[in-house]
Amino acid sequence: MKSSVPKTELRRFVMYGAVGAVNTAICYLFFVGLVHWCRWHHHPALAADYVFGVGLGYALHRRSTFADRRHLRNALSKYTITLVLTFVANFLLLDALVRGAFLEPLAAQAVAMTVATLVSYSVQSRWVFHSHGEDAPAAAAGETPRRVTETTRRAA
Repeated sequence: MKSSVPKTELRRFVMYGAVGAVNTAICYLFFVGLVHWCRWHHHPALAADYVFGVGLGYALHRRSTFADRRHLRNALSKYTITLVLTFVANFLLLDALVRGAFLEPLAAQAVAMTVATLVSYSVQSRWVFHSHGEDAPAAAAGETPRRVTETTRRAA
């Protein structure tokens, strides 16, 4: 019998990419609105955009990409830490690729962003949205956890 874990992880990774693309588009429109219509300077607009993006990204990933994960602990804090560290890693890798004259900035960012995205997904999957408690084995196996209620216990 084949394991459903690789299939589930592939589906989750594709969802992660789709949700990330939607989040990026919405955040860009938010940034445009602040700069263009609200006449904000681009620095505070970028800061507001990042805060908005963290909240939106967490909500979207929690409700879609990692919806089957239950009993999370400090997930929003972990998500925020992950994004900050991923940003730093992206920044450092981009800088190293450009300063080392390995790639020009646009190509270097494509590489750095890809590495950062893969690392971010891995950390989110294994730490941020890690299931704890009675649903953990089912979620780890890629199954949708079933809540055990007093009624189902009596029926068993």
